[in-house]
Amino acid sequence: MASDYLLKGTFFAFRGAGLENPKNDNCGEFTIPRIAKGWTWMRLKAKGFFALLVFVLAALFPFIADGATISVDSVQAIAGQSIGVGIRLKSNTNVISAINIPLDYNNPNLTVDSVSFAGAFLPVGFIGNADIDNSAKTVQVSYIPNQFSNPLPSMNPSQGLIATIFFKLGPSAPAGTIVLDSLNRDIVSSFAGFDKHQLVQVEFSNQDGTLTYSPGFTPGAVNVMLSTDVGDEDNGLLPQNFELVQNYPNPFNPSTTIEYALPKAGQVSLKIYNVIGQEVATLVDGFQSAGSYSHNYDASGTPSGVYFYKLTHAQGSLTRKMLLVK
Repeated sequence: MASDYLLKGTFFAFRGAGLENPKNDNCGEFTIPRIAKGWTWMRLKAKGFFALLVFVLAALFPFIADGATISVDSVQAIAGQSIGVGIRLKSNTNVISAINIPLDYNNPNLTVDSVSFAGAFLPVGFIGNADIDNSAKTVQVSYIPNQFSNPLPSMNPSQGLIATIFFKLGPSAPAGTIVLDSLNRDIVSSFAGFDKHQLVQVEFSNQDGTLTYSPGFTPGAVNVMLSTDVGDEDNGLLPQNFELVQNYPNPFNPSTTIEYALPKAGQVSLKIYNVIGQEVATLVDGFQSAGSYSHNYDASGTPSGVYFYKLTHAQGSLTRKMLLVK
């Protein structure tokens, strides 16, 4: 039966945008989009069994991205809570022009609220795109060029945050683990009697859009915990107030201790900022149970000056000032 395989070497942003070339004249001809000046369509005719075999193999077996890994964070949460889950790039040495990360979160108690690119390494010349489908329980995060040229804009990040997905846990979510895995699916559609195969998976594109690479992938998880908030306040085991204590010693050189108290479990961040609002360090970023905490901040590589440390929790934000003197 005649089949029109969209080559793995084809720039996947077209596939995600539904811009596949709809014309297929016969079963001995494969039509693929090629990135060229003006983003015009070019047609490549593959005649004979050998050419057919080469193209099908290219479609089914992409190059492996040397050393690169996409990883999804694992977080803890309680039923009814909203949580952020980071997607990260690690150990990359490839020059790439696009990134595509489709994820599956197949659980009725979990939905995606939004996707944020704040704090991500999203380079100049690229845009971040998110396609959320809560009915299918999938979300697809992509980096694509914001203008089309030949060659395409490129990036070579070694590591960093790609995006943060904000999930909402249902109020009746039971304790357990919800896996956040990569989506690897062959979507088949028919046009004029021909089958079209669109392969959806985690992948990079090279600078001219002719090849895609498959990075390694580490799935994440949402670990649903039972709330310890009810009843514990009455027996004096947990703090009664949301509190951020003044660091000690202060002034300090080069390290100091920061303490805080959480009357309720939740997502917590504790970050250090300089006087112009730039983030200097992140000490905490994740789920914590109710209780009292202490963290050491080592400022060995930081110049003298006034700094601020900010604690953020579902109950609000607290900020205090400290002085580093070397």
